[in-house]
Amino acid sequence: MLLLTMVSIQVAWAQKEKYHSILIYNFSKYVKWPDAQSSGNFVIGVLGNSKIEKELTDMASSKQVNGMSIEIKHFAAISQISGCHILYVSQEESAKIDEIQARTKGQAILLVTDKPGLAKRGAAINFVEVDGKIKFELNQQNVENRGLKVASSLSSLAILV
Repeated sequence: MLLLTMVSIQVAWAQKEKYHSILIYNFSKYVKWPDAQSSGNFVIGVLGNSKIEKELTDMASSKQVNGMSIEIKHFAAISQISGCHILYVSQEESAKIDEIQARTKGQAILLVTDKPGLAKRGAAINFVEVDGKIKFELNQQNVENRGLKVASSLSSLAILV
């Protein structure tokens, strides 16, 4: 029985990571970056270790954003963060949100997190669970502070913070 429960939990987590990767890809369709970032590869960074990185890599092999190939970059440390459109902050690194913000200040990076309270502390988008369903919070001010624009159709789906 315990093994069955553990397998069910692992499957649920794998599905969660896949769903998060799909949402992150979809966010790219509803966020406008400055024109200076409209050529080259569309870069999604992952800070720290997260299973979402594999899901994003799998997705990137068959998708594009506005005609740009998707590149997934792994950042093991905050000091390595550079040149990305979207930055997913793993739960293990989320306690360092203030340092992450300082490192990326003034850069048009959509910060995406997965821990309660982070949309209020600097993330643009934060995944949350509501009634057993994955939803996302959107902090419009944090988005605008980074020179990004979010389509109203995405805002209407979000829990606004």
